[in-house]
Amino acid sequence: MPFLMNKQCLVFLCWLAGTCALASAPQSAPTEQAPAVEFTPAVEFTMVTANESPYPLNDRKNLSVHCGGGKGVLISPHWVLTASHCITTRKAKAGDVKVRFTTSKRKPATIGVNKVLRHKTKDLALLRLVRPVKMVDRPPVLLLRQTLSRDDGKLLVKKVAGNEIWRDIPAIGGSDNLRVPKKEDRHGKAGSSGGPWLIHSQQVGDVLVGITHGGGFAPQVAHAAKWIQESVTTHSNDQLIWATKQQTLDR
Repeated sequence: MPFLMNKQCLVFLCWLAGTCALASAPQSAPTEQAPAVEFTPAVEFTMVTANESPYPLNDRKNLSVHCGGGKGVLISPHWVLTASHCITTRKAKAGDVKVRFTTSKRKPATIGVNKVLRHKTKDLALLRLVRPVKMVDRPPVLLLRQTLSRDDGKLLVKKVAGNEIWRDIPAIGGSDNLRVPKKEDRHGKAGSSGGPWLIHSQQVGDVLVGITHGGGFAPQVAHAAKWIQESVTTHSNDQLIWATKQQTLDR
């Protein structure tokens, strides 16, 4: 019996000691699962090789196209870049947007548009054509990949609107726009919004650097490069071709 009592006491003491230990032990914080990190694939840009551009190297004039209430420029067989304000919402919803231009053989061409994509903050819009433009009818242009700044100095820009062309316009770069400081240098005409601003390079030919907004301003193509590239890749199989700042400025 004494042995039995001692055993019961021992069991009770062990239980008591274990309970006290659990009560005094610090409670661990609940484990939180780290939120999943979404990795966005890097946007890939196809860059041109100096003196090996698939597009003409000469100083081109036949670059502007008519679209909506303004102009635009062909950047790939299926895509035209223009100013967003040139394309009214009514026409876009009604599928009534068309692109008109003169081919290299001086024949008129009209192509319908089946998708309009607008940039969220800049006056830029992409128009997808219902059929591709043949290279022999109108070659696209290269696009500038890197933004131009004040540090790049005075830029000599070529501006095209329909059959009109103005060369050597003195412009300066900024964070997201190109600007012509002097009013007397702001060549253009009514309906020229959406037309291309280009810099002609001896290495790679004409490079698109901006789109006419008005008032001597043009949103920089390079500022919207990721949006342009992603939009074209997502909604078509076309390939855009880009040029570096060094190639564009022949430096």
